[in-house]
Amino acid sequence: MVQGEVTLRRWIFWWPLALLAACAAPPRWQQDLNVALREARRAGREVVVFFALPGRELSDRMEARIDHPVIMNAIGRGGFAAVRCDGVARKRLYGAWIGGGEGMGVAVLDRQGAVYCARPGPQDPEQLAALLDLCAARRADLATLRQRQSAAPGDPLLQHDLGCLYLQLGCRVHSEPLLLEAATAGVVDARHRLARLYALDGDVAAARRWLASAPRTPAAMATEGYVLFKERRHRDATKVFYEALATEALGDERQRALLYLGKALHENEQDDEAVPVLEALAEERTGSTFEAAALHTLGHIYNPDHGHSH
Repeated sequence: MVQGEVTLRRWIFWWPLALLAACAAPPRWQQDLNVALREARRAGREVVVFFALPGRELSDRMEARIDHPVIMNAIGRGGFAAVRCDGVARKRLYGAWIGGGEGMGVAVLDRQGAVYCARPGPQDPEQLAALLDLCAARRADLATLRQRQSAAPGDPLLQHDLGCLYLQLGCRVHSEPLLLEAATAGVVDARHRLARLYALDGDVAAARRWLASAPRTPAAMATEGYVLFKERRHRDATKVFYEALATEALGDERQRALLYLGKALHENEQDDEAVPVLEALAEERTGSTFEAAALHTLGHIYNPDHGHSH
């Protein structure tokens, strides 16, 4: 075969791939929420919505890095559409999707436009990228659990499992009713999950009520440590986290416990103990949101923000 024929055959083979690559537009942050949602639904894509608060320091800082390559790569990997909107102008929508916080945060919507992941407040690029990777990784699990729970809406175990997944993704609006139904139906593990949910929202009184009725399993101990952390009882929180971790039975809760152990030690001005815990967590390199949060906390320890106090 002559060289020209080889070149022609290669061109015929590769040109459709090159055409597809050229047609795949790089991800970008759109500015019109209604248009972005309409286009995403038509294309069957999930949507990342960033609620900004212009003029707020933390919001402006996050917005200045919202095009960071690590974020844009995660958007591309997950096949998300992305849109930025004003948290003040969209206050009601923010409340319906995210709930807590002052109007700044990130929500992720499924292909039908329903929220399934939420994070109030600012995030570093690495934290947001890890969150989007988590959404993409749990997409199939979420679809399966939704389908199973829809087919058996009264099954408390399915309510618990789906509620836990929503809680992992930070989606308060969907996790709370499911976990309440499961707890009321006798799923005891749902009680400490509800305690974590309410502590996450800052309602430590409700968190305490549910925690008081929960069996003290290793996972419930990790939740107890988190409630103590939210109560700013950092010394007590560290003791409970160490106790929970010593059981070596935390499973998927282990990284969460390590993160908040490190944060509690830091808040208790024990950085000599906090830093090794957080560095070891960050070095696990699974790409989890907890590892990204550990890096964020380490960055704060190494370069404390002006005006921060314990």
